[in-house]
Amino acid sequence: MVKNVRMRLLLVMQLLTESTDATQGVTMQEIVSFVNEHGIAGERKSVYEDIHALQEFGLPIAYYSQDKTYRFQQ
Repeated sequence: MVKNVRMRLLLVMQLLTESTDATQGVTMQEIVSFVNEHGIAGERKSVYEDIHALQEFGLPIAYYSQDKTYRFQQ
């Protein structure tokens, strides 16, 4: 598995923008699994940092504590 921070960030963004919306989210475990399935090393802590960076960049990503999912709000 390759440690590639830029690719991991892009994969997280791809998953959130293409697979989630205001009603359908993904869990942290699903995000980590998605990144790992693409051959990129990813752990929970690093994915949290990626999500935070995407939010700072301006992407409307929200966390829903009811079902513990992340969703792209577009």
